[in-house]
This record gives sequence, C-alpha cells and structure tokens, in this order.
Amino acid sequence: MNDNTNSPSHSRCIDRRTVLSGLSGALVALAGCTDNPGTGSDTPANNTNPMTESPASQSGVFAGVRVAGSQLVVTLANDTSADWVRRFGPDGNLSEKAKVAPGGRETSFDLVGQSTDGYTPGTHRLVAVKNDETLGEITLDLEPEVTLTEFQWAKNHPDMEWDKSANNWETHAAFLLKNTGSGPAMLARTRWRNAPFVLRTDEDEQTFEHTKSLPPGETTAVYAIPPVYETSGGLVGASAVECENIDTKTLHLTAIVEPGSNPSYSQTIEYGGEEGACELTIVGSETTDQTSTTSNGSDT
Repeated sequence: MNDNTNSPSHSRCIDRRTVLSGLSGALVALAGCTDNPGTGSDTPANNTNPMTESPASQSGVFAGVRVAGSQLVVTLANDTSADWVRRFGPDGNLSEKAKVAPGGRETSFDLVGQSTDGYTPGTHRLVAVKNDETLGEITLDLEPEVTLTEFQWAKNHPDMEWDKSANNWETHAAFLLKNTGSGPAMLARTRWRNAPFVLRTDEDEQTFEHTKSLPPGETTAVYAIPPVYETSGGLVGASAVECENIDTKTLHLTAIVEPGSNPSYSQTIEYGGEEGACELTIVGSETTDQTSTTSNGSDT
C-alpha cells in the first residue's frame, strides 16, 4: 500500500452471522451487509448499518438485534412486554441494562463513545426481564476488527475535502480505517513519530485525541489533525526542518482503537532540496496490527 491511490476505497459487503439462542434452544442467524463507500469527511456517519434481521428472527422474545453506528439496538417481539433488557459481558457479569418504554418494542445500548466505558469483545448475552422475571435471552458476538487500509497525502489527493482556505492545506493527510468485524469501535487517539511536522520540534512523538466512531462493515476516512508533511517553521516552539541534512526518515502512525487492535502505518520519506525549500519523496510504506486494547482505553 502506498500514497498513490486515486480515491478512498469503498467498504466491501460484509456477511456477518450472529447466532442468537433463545430459551427454547432455537438458533437464529442474523446477516449484515453494507456497500456504503468510505466518506471524505471526518464527521461521524449517521446510519444504521449491520445486522439487519432475517425473517427467521421474527419469533420468540427477541425480534432482532442490529448494530447502528456505535449502538446495539434490540427489538422485541410484538407480544413481549419486557421492561428491561440486561446485557452480560463475556465474563458473565452484568455490564449494562437498558429500559424499555411502556408499550415499546425497542431499546439500545451505547457500546462506544464518550458517554460510555465501552465493552469487552466476545460473546455477550441479552436477557429480557419483566418485574425481575426472565422472559427470554439470546447470545451474540461483538468483535471489532479494524485495519488501516490507505494513507493519503493532500498534495496527491486534491479532490478530497481538505480545508483549502489554509495556506498549508497540501501538507495535510488522511487515512482510512476499515472495520470488518461484528462490533463497533472508536478511534481514541493517534500517535505520530518521525513525521515531518514532529521533526520541527524537540519531541520524539506527538499524540492527538479523537472520538471517531468506527461502525462494523464500514470504511471511515479520518483527516489527520496536524499538518503531517509540514517542514517549515512558523509555530511557537517549532523550527524549519533542515531537509538538506537528512537522508531518509520513517514516519510512524499508530491509531489507538477502543476496543480492538491498534493498526499502525509506516512510511519512509526521502528528504532533499535546499535550505528553506524542502522536497519530500515517499519511497516505501507498510501497515501492521499491534497489541489489542481494552475498553478502558489502555494501550501499549
């Protein structure tokens, strides 16, 4: 993978089957699929993607379960009068409960985002309850799987949604995160090392906070906060990069994802030109997956 791509790739159709088991022992398969392209905006998508119910799921206590953005949406059968749905995590302990409105059939759980502590990937159990009496239960797998698929330099991708009112817009970059799993995730932070903008400072690395939702079955475009390829000075505490004295440097980006693994990207950049007039050339790139993170946001 390299920067010589023409446009963000479309997220491919993903067939996820979540096994639901009721008290009767019946098994129900839910399949989800999307063909929405990755957008050129860093605004969270407002859609109700994966896990649309199959006809076979319209029986028993639970009519269906789906992931909509960062939420797990639960729909009860018409003849079910539950007042709560309880969610138990992979460890078997109660993680959260959601109120069902009187006469209502639907409730939801916030799985990722600023308003929640997140969730642990694995097999979860949902229990419908009325006056502390269990009416029925199902199990489902929530497993995010996020990879970094493309890294794009604004100079080479001028048709994307850059802020062209800025004089240095061509020094910015974007990257695509693709979630092929069955559960949502969130981009919490980006960590940069040896990027051109970092070389202007005395720091070894710089970290930026994000709250970008990564729904399953979607490819999400993330616009980097810093001007990644900026080599000139101009900011307090920053100086111009002496490109004429550098051979090559390898940029390292780590995307801190909660929960799930932390995909990383490395790009080798050749420096050249004269003082005050840097010339940057990309000569190689690589993506990898790093250690998994838990829902509390720790990373290694």
